[in-house]
Amino acid sequence: MFNQSNSSQMIAASLFVGFIAGCGGGSGSDSPSAEQRSLQPVTLTFNARVGEHPVECRQMDNALAGTTNVNPEFKDARLYLSDIQLINDNGDKTAVQLEQDGKWQYQNVALLDFETGADSCANGNESINTQIKGYVPQGDYSGVRFTIGVPTELNHFGIDGDDAVSPLDVMGMNWSWQNGHKHLRLDVSGWNIHLGTTGCEVLDAENEIINCATSRPNRPTYQFDSYNVKDHTIVFDYQKLVSNSDISANTANTPPGCMSSSSDPDCQGIFDNLGLDLVTGQCVADDCSSAQTWVSVE
Repeated sequence: MFNQSNSSQMIAASLFVGFIAGCGGGSGSDSPSAEQRSLQPVTLTFNARVGEHPVECRQMDNALAGTTNVNPEFKDARLYLSDIQLINDNGDKTAVQLEQDGKWQYQNVALLDFETGADSCANGNESINTQIKGYVPQGDYSGVRFTIGVPTELNHFGIDGDDAVSPLDVMGMNWSWQNGHKHLRLDVSGWNIHLGTTGCEVLDAENEIINCATSRPNRPTYQFDSYNVKDHTIVFDYQKLVSNSDISANTANTPPGCMSSSSDPDCQGIFDNLGLDLVTGQCVADDCSSAQTWVSVE
């Protein structure tokens, strides 16, 4: 909670409740409400690169990736972020109340899209999205915290049918309602990375009831204590993610790349660099931030 007096905390909480009630979860309106205008707007900016080069939907002759120095040709580059928080100088965390824009952001989850839907990414979407917009109480913030992935309560929601809602209904980011969403999708020609929750049990298929109590969540949470939302960009580096993987070959009798299976040897290097334990799907030593190698703030 933002570090103010109890009275200020109650005011901020009241504003949050009013904001949620006013937006209705997905109104698609771009105009901020009165409650939102009393808060502080923030825009978080992101980038996806291969080393020093922005991800492109073509064979990237100027970039190398993997242990065999492949020139990657991207087919897809998208990921969901959720539970985004800013951190003040006292270490207090405040949730960013996301704009409910009806396209990229729903409740506390947002879709980042770095592919253009053209050339080698022809199966993707034309629109890109490299920013997340929302509101926080007035104050100074010097850190950020977020989770890669769709949160548990939404992982099997919004995909299709009567409850379909953007951006949770993006076809290329779904594993079907039984398996939920792809938290992260980074595909290059011949080698794909699909990060998602595994091990959920279907209890009632007709009513789409799932039990994920014993699942491997595969949702890394990262925290950066030196981050200024106005000046900094959060960078996802594919080169570092696959630094100890041979993306020119498939070492197991599975689809090429890593589909989040705990028994797939192609996933070990990816999970190491994500900061995740391959067996449990949890953060290594409960701290993905210290274990991960591929996300940075610039």
